[in-house]
Amino acid sequence: MSAADLFLGAGVLLAAPNPSDGGELNSVTVSPGLPGFFAAFVLAVLVVLLGVSMTRHTRRIQAQARVKERMEAEERAEAEAAAEQSTADDAADAAESADGADGPAAGPIESADGEDGAPEGDERR
Repeated sequence: MSAADLFLGAGVLLAAPNPSDGGELNSVTVSPGLPGFFAAFVLAVLVVLLGVSMTRHTRRIQAQARVKERMEAEERAEAEAAAEQSTADDAADAAESADGADGPAAGPIESADGEDGAPEGDERR
């Protein structure tokens, strides 16, 4: 056998029609087979795991936002209560100072038994 015969035989083998070379398509020639099934299954599992993880993270973020909102509301309420208390204290101080200016003349306070509130040994002039 010569080299030309070998090349000619190889050419004939390579030129032989394959089942996929035919013009007709059927379920056997188009099917992805077992490797395609495994690839699709792995992708489906990964998508499900990604969805579960995303749901968990979303819930955690929403819970943290609710807690932060509650804490800010409590701080605002405490600040408002403190502001109201200081306003009420200022108003009471202002009322006391106004009552003191319009009240009786300054001097020792006499008790119900007729004694004045001056310490002993002091004389009134």
